[in-house]
Amino acid sequence: MSAKKLLYIFIFLALVPLSAHAHVGYVLNDQELADSKGLDWGFVFSVLNNGINLIVMGVTLLFVALLLMYWKHIPLLKKEIKNIKKTLESYNEFIPWILRLSLGIALIGAGASEVLLSPALSGYASLATLQIFIGFLLLAGFLLPFATIAALLIGLYGIYEDVYLLGNIDFLMGALALFILADARPGLDDIIGIPFASFLKKLKEYVPFILRVGVGGAMTYLAIYEKFLNPHASALVITNYGLTNVIPVSPEMWVFSAGAVELLVGLLILTGLRTRLVSAIAFLVLSLSFFYFGEDVYSHITLFGILSAIFVLGGGKWSIDAWIKSK
Repeated sequence: MSAKKLLYIFIFLALVPLSAHAHVGYVLNDQELADSKGLDWGFVFSVLNNGINLIVMGVTLLFVALLLMYWKHIPLLKKEIKNIKKTLESYNEFIPWILRLSLGIALIGAGASEVLLSPALSGYASLATLQIFIGFLLLAGFLLPFATIAALLIGLYGIYEDVYLLGNIDFLMGALALFILADARPGLDDIIGIPFASFLKKLKEYVPFILRVGVGGAMTYLAIYEKFLNPHASALVITNYGLTNVIPVSPEMWVFSAGAVELLVGLLILTGLRTRLVSAIAFLVLSLSFFYFGEDVYSHITLFGILSAIFVLGGGKWSIDAWIKSK
């Protein structure tokens, strides 16, 4: 294989995640979505008939496997990893605040844009004031039991209105985690002495799992729904943003690879394998995707917040990381 082809492979591996983390429903208009929806297995899996594509996939899988297996054993990282873990343990008390900030900003942004949580659900001016009000309550830490339950109901209502909002299930899981943690610090409730007595507080040890279900579930759903079940919509994003000009591979290869990357990252977070490493990578890629596609901040803020919380907490209960540690 020539040096030029190798260079293309490694640049491709670096850029594919950009398309993986873009919500297709956010960057296409309603007409484009309607025209490009539909299943086409032949389109998606046509990439498997090309030898170069198979080499790219093989290199990717080998790189990911080696990274997951041996990254902790790199001499330069061993000491740093121990120090980072020790520092992160002292950050646990900030998790409720991180969740409040991300949920609050998401609600205020959605309300200001007159959408229901997501740019994919527009025309909800009647709920704009309510979302903004609940968002400010969360930010201020005031009447948190009411505000958190209201956020949960808004998340459930969004999914009821459009199943596509399963791609934003991180919002719902973040609100549930906040209700379980029942911690108003820092906030007005704590200052003036309003109690946050959640009857779910005994489930606190399951918060990392709940947050992993939020992010991992959202990414897994979007990979399957957008890339594999509606591949032409994802291909249109690739074409509209000129990604085939950046790396000269077919739209089919972009769509298949983006779906595979998003599915893999989603499943790794969902199952809790190398949780902190994967969440850090996902955070970085999400940041690059945000700048590349120019999506609204509020539509991704809960992902940023929950990935930060997962990085602090680790895999927790019901994770492969915990199982490996116990062995």
